[in-house]
Amino acid sequence: MMAVKEKSTKKKDTGKAPSRDSIMTAYMQLVLESEKLPGSLYKFCKDLKMSEAEFYQHFGSFESLQKSIWVAFFDETMKIISNSEEYEMFSKREKLLTFYFTMFEILTLNRSYILFTLKSPLDLAQLAQLRLSFKTYMTSLSELSTNDQEQVKHYSAKAVEELGWAQFLVILRFWIKDDSASFEKTDVMIEKTINTTFDLVDTTPIKSVIDYAKFLFKETVGK
Repeated sequence: MMAVKEKSTKKKDTGKAPSRDSIMTAYMQLVLESEKLPGSLYKFCKDLKMSEAEFYQHFGSFESLQKSIWVAFFDETMKIISNSEEYEMFSKREKLLTFYFTMFEILTLNRSYILFTLKSPLDLAQLAQLRLSFKTYMTSLSELSTNDQEQVKHYSAKAVEELGWAQFLVILRFWIKDDSASFEKTDVMIEKTINTTFDLVDTTPIKSVIDYAKFLFKETVGK
């Protein structure tokens, strides 16, 4: 599903029901080729030679499909880094850097689709399910507090989640505007941002980290 193929992905009459991935790929290709979002589910399904019922087996709407595409980017990222023997040996900082570099490699393969569908802050609604997956991943890396009090542990994890998501949006926005060769400036941005994040969490009171995350989120979504 990563990176739309050049040739048609329309479903052939093989008797097999369309897969979740094939529907997502076909949707992405349609958007790129028509330069507009599909307006009719009926026509979309007809073009793919499938029934609406087959579509609804995987998605409740086009909006649900859009959200699932972003989760697929995340899942592909996790699949790649999980298959790396070195990954488990990395520090939390190195793991997060590896995640970001891999994620943005996948986003780059699908850059044309992303640039078309993320034209305004309102379009960030399609990242809603990705946000949940991303925050779960951040939680798995968040064991930064050595305090045994449950309340402190809870707020530490919450701070890392919110800060991580806010900074992901900052980097995503930077990447969208990046016109450097091979997006080298984004690579630098990722490294500096992640290093700053870990330094901040290690040395800053939890409430200040949360306030900083809220500020970043507001600045990213509001502009």
